[in-house]
Amino acid sequence: MKKIKNVRIFLVLLLTAALLISFTLFSFGCTKSPAGSTDASLSEAQTSQSVVKTEGQTTSESSSSSSSPTTTTVLETTTKEQIPSDIQAMIDKADKYYNDGLFAEAVSAYRSIKSVVDKNTVISDSLKQEIIASYTNNFEDSKTITDTARMNYGNAMQLEYEKRIDEAVKELEAALSIYPKYQDAIDKLASIKSLYGLK
Repeated sequence: MKKIKNVRIFLVLLLTAALLISFTLFSFGCTKSPAGSTDASLSEAQTSQSVVKTEGQTTSESSSSSSSPTTTTVLETTTKEQIPSDIQAMIDKADKYYNDGLFAEAVSAYRSIKSVVDKNTVISDSLKQEIIASYTNNFEDSKTITDTARMNYGNAMQLEYEKRIDEAVKELEAALSIYPKYQDAIDKLASIKSLYGLK
């Protein structure tokens, strides 16, 4: 009689543990967990099953119930992923160049951010895309401005060589109208005006 009662208790505990394991596995299946945590969850469930078989029912119940909060913590951490401080400092520096009208420096600074972001193994791919997207417009604007101003500058050099000074001045002024802090154009315009007595 006592043996039958022990078997019934064991079966009830086994059934309870099986239900807890099923619930745990079902909850893991319904929530998205970060890569790698699924294997850990399965191994925890397998550990729980083996513990049940060796009369350690209370241990299996506590281990299976403690696995859920761990997953929640991991999920909360990944949703609050932030830009690393070194990358944010680089973005701030590049944005300052852009806002100050130092477009060549901005282009160089934005390019260096991309390589640092691409090499970073800690942040997720989605955050990498967000970081790059956050400065893409400023980078493209800076690149267009510097490319156009350099083209005007190159034209001015050719026109000066051909002694078409008025046209060279117009090209330099066009470069400076879009990129007022373009030092090469500033210096060349001052040089031409001084050399040819222009105002």
